[in-house]
Amino acid sequence: MSDLLTQDLENDVIFGVYPPGARIIEDRVMEIYGAKRHAVRNAFAELEARGLLVRRPNRGVEVVDFTPDEVDALYDVRIILETAAAERTNLPCSQQIATRLEDIARRHEKAVKEHDFRSVFWLNQEFHEVQYSCCGNPRLAELISKHARAAQPIRVVKYDDETHMEQIVSQHFDIIAALRGTSEEALVAAVRAHLPASAEAYRTLYNRRFGARAQTA
Repeated sequence: MSDLLTQDLENDVIFGVYPPGARIIEDRVMEIYGAKRHAVRNAFAELEARGLLVRRPNRGVEVVDFTPDEVDALYDVRIILETAAAERTNLPCSQQIATRLEDIARRHEKAVKEHDFRSVFWLNQEFHEVQYSCCGNPRLAELISKHARAAQPIRVVKYDDETHMEQIVSQHFDIIAALRGTSEEALVAAVRAHLPASAEAYRTLYNRRFGARAQTA
């Protein structure tokens, strides 16, 4: 029950049921999700560890609300980690990995066309977990996964941009092509190209909400 509650809460945070900065009240979660108090507390603790919730003195548990500068810092770290993994990936990857990535990418492409955004999100997550399992360094792959989870609410701001999503689909196949090849430079370039758009979109959205002067508040 606790794992299912954590998954449900994570989905609802990512997709804005609980928007950035919103308080999440323990008793209310128990009522909405039909959960016991210990399960709610366990779910809160897990989502805190994933960087989606934060405890604030005298305010309780809230959804993380990044400033654009914090998002830029997060994405700087992601670029460092993910390009480092690309540099450590033995090329070409195995046929088994390439086939698995192609299957995920096709299902992701279908979900994009059907506007099934929750499937889009989780298939994207699965794609990159498989991709970075190839780097040969489980600790590095774990760090990448941790920072990708922290970026979850940032990434979904572009899901209703069809041009952006078509580009994301194309970039997945670019990554697969690079993994099938022998050029480290091509793989690093494909990985680097895949990251910045969501951070830029978040900055635009944040400025609309609060104004540019609030970015570092």
